[in-house]
Amino acid sequence: MFWTKRDEAQAAPSPDPALFERSGYSSASLPTSPAPASKLTKSASADMRFGGNSSGLFDRFASSEMSRQKLVNSETQTSIMRLHRIKLVCYVNREVNCGRSCVVQLPDAEDTLEEVIAYIQRRMQLEKRMLYAKKLYTPNGTQITTWDALTKAAKQEIPIIVACGEPFDPTTVPTSMVAFQEHGGGRIAAQQCKQELQQRRKKAAHLKADQVRASGHGTTASAARSAKIDAIERNHDQASQMRHEFMENLLLRAAKQEQLISSVKANHEKARSERQARAQKTDHFARDRALEHAEERKRSQTYNIYVKQQLLQDQANEKAERARQIREKRKEGAQMVKERLAEQRRVAGIQRRVSHITRAVQKAELEEIQLKMRQQQREAIKGNR
Repeated sequence: MFWTKRDEAQAAPSPDPALFERSGYSSASLPTSPAPASKLTKSASADMRFGGNSSGLFDRFASSEMSRQKLVNSETQTSIMRLHRIKLVCYVNREVNCGRSCVVQLPDAEDTLEEVIAYIQRRMQLEKRMLYAKKLYTPNGTQITTWDALTKAAKQEIPIIVACGEPFDPTTVPTSMVAFQEHGGGRIAAQQCKQELQQRRKKAAHLKADQVRASGHGTTASAARSAKIDAIERNHDQASQMRHEFMENLLLRAAKQEQLISSVKANHEKARSERQARAQKTDHFARDRALEHAEERKRSQTYNIYVKQQLLQDQANEKAERARQIREKRKEGAQMVKERLAEQRRVAGIQRRVSHITRAVQKAELEEIQLKMRQQQREAIKGNR
């Protein structure tokens, strides 16, 4: 036999209710059966020992001042923040339905929209993802442009969507979030949406019941079962019809696919034959073009050879003419030089002859002067004698 916790609890002695009694206190968890006489006598003796008037431990050990004073909770930093600070639940745009939210408590120093955007940037650590907050939106796509609109959204507990330069994406915002905003936000909006959903479900159930009654099944359980059976059969018929249509569509699609494949093959064959025809035509054209280029190149080479020969002949003629002119110029120059030399020699001979005559005349004059001087000397000598 195993010892369980249940057996242990049954074997344990029950606590004395008198120890937990207090003026105006009753516990639903404690048994209300009368205590044994021995326990009552013990509690009475204990009461007499600790003062005799109290009936429980709280009244025995509680002071008179504590019983008379009423405790009042003092203000704490958390309570002050809860009362005065603004709390924002922020989501990143395009990640509302798949990302995590970030609760931002705005300090008292942040009192403008630009400072709030910068603070949200730091708190959400968007720079680590290379994102930079630019605009704030509500779930329905309304842009928050003023401080009053931001505080109003915070009081209504409306989530804030942070956009980083991209346009607002309404496809990622859940419809429940938009519905909560349309109903004013907060827990009251959630309750109203829940009630509206319940009412819609109730209306749908009523509509279904009306349809069952209108189909002639009545409102009893057997009518509901027959309506369910009819609905199942109808669904089976619809499913078989859908399968039949699906198979027909598959066959039609297969036929269309085969037709498409055959048309594609025919188009490929036609395109290939056209390419071959174009290639043959291009080859003939290229061959004719090559022959024409060869003939033209041959003609141009022949013409170039004739032109080169003509140019060489002209150059040779020019050289011969230039050489003849040079020879003639050289002959004329030599003759002119000879004539000039002969003239110079003739002039030099004349000058020599003239100079010889002049010297002879001068010599004769000198001799005549000398003779005259000698005669004068002789006459002077004779006179002295």
